[in-house]
Amino acid sequence: MSKKTAASPFHALEEEAYHAFREWPVWLVLRERELAAHLDVGKPSVRPPTAADTDPPSAKQRRD
Repeated sequence: MSKKTAASPFHALEEEAYHAFREWPVWLVLRERELAAHLDVGKPSVRPPTAADTDPPSAKQRRD
């Protein structure tokens, strides 16, 4: 029975690089979602103007 020899010193590095290459698109999508959530928190919400915003002031307010 032959004795197992030590793997190439670059074998572990090559395996990690392969997995990183395969997982890169997934990581990008997750990071994009994380950044979008972070940017939405700091941004003030912009809502379209409503009828209440564009109505002229009432007669009662004009007298003051």
